[in-house]
Amino acid sequence: MKILLHDTTLYGPPSPFFVEGLQLLKKSHRCDYEFVDLAEFLRPLQKSLVHKIGYRILGRRPLTYWALNRAMLESARRLRPDLLIVCKGAYVAPDTLKSIKAETGATLINYATDDPFNPLVSNSSLVESVSIYDLFATTKRAIIEDLKKAGCKNIVYIQFAYQPSVHFPEAPATAQERARFESDVVFLGGCDADRIPFFEALVRAFPDLRLHLYGGYWQRHPTLRRYARGMAVGRDYRLALSGSAIALNLVRRANRDGHVMRTFEIPACGAFMLAERTDEHRELFDEGREAAYFSSPDEMVEQVGFYLAHPSLRKQIGDAGYRKVTSGRHTYTDRLLQMIAAAGAPAPLADEYIRATF
Repeated sequence: MKILLHDTTLYGPPSPFFVEGLQLLKKSHRCDYEFVDLAEFLRPLQKSLVHKIGYRILGRRPLTYWALNRAMLESARRLRPDLLIVCKGAYVAPDTLKSIKAETGATLINYATDDPFNPLVSNSSLVESVSIYDLFATTKRAIIEDLKKAGCKNIVYIQFAYQPSVHFPEAPATAQERARFESDVVFLGGCDADRIPFFEALVRAFPDLRLHLYGGYWQRHPTLRRYARGMAVGRDYRLALSGSAIALNLVRRANRDGHVMRTFEIPACGAFMLAERTDEHRELFDEGREAAYFSSPDEMVEQVGFYLAHPSLRKQIGDAGYRKVTSGRHTYTDRLLQMIAAAGAPAPLADEYIRATF
């Protein structure tokens, strides 16, 4: 089996999601693959004002849009893939997908980590492409009806996951690290407008709370900027979770999420998770046994107060959540195999090999 993957290293180390699994498949002689990295085409957008202006003029497409699509088509012609897996794919042109399909016969799969109908993270190229994919694997049940209306005939709900090489328990190695990362409550994610009331309520209720907010734009909020800690990736991400008594998990409403990447990453890092009470969260973790939940800012404040006062219960629930994730086939290699199976191809990696590897 030959697989062409389109994803990005720009948000590493969690991404690209499936390269680790493809490396395992290649090592076991079950597939060959090529990886087209979006990062090299987006880096100019991060540094150049001209590229930023061009991005707006082109309707949320980079000036490197045509170069990326040429690279995709050249890789497909060279590899002749059985499967093309595109993660999100906002910059993959519909005509590129059609050409790859016509010239190679590849099964086209989209792993949709964002809502393609959300204009803040999508564009017309992605919306027009929905009906072209042979399989649309979405992490959001809420968008399935819209995908059907857009002409997609084969849709499967596939959850987020975690990277075993990135997400695991790790304690601070020095007193300096402990001082930097220890907190009562941590949240890793951007300052979305609908998240602000939760944290405003929290700091009103607990003025002396050691709250650490990692992610974009928290420093711009007048009340919450004092809690902003910048970005945390890789080892810092693990240390921020392991150093906190409570790791909060709020979904992104603009993306119509029922769960998010943190849903698996927090427990995989051994942390106690207090998450929004959604149907998808409750399907994954037993409430009060493997995770704790809230449905409003007031209930979140109440839960934080309760669990800060009960460290042994936090430890018990955190340990149970860790076991649930790490023993439950929730790696991105597992998700890769689920997509391959859903596309109608035989899973190329035996269960015994997965168990031996993870």
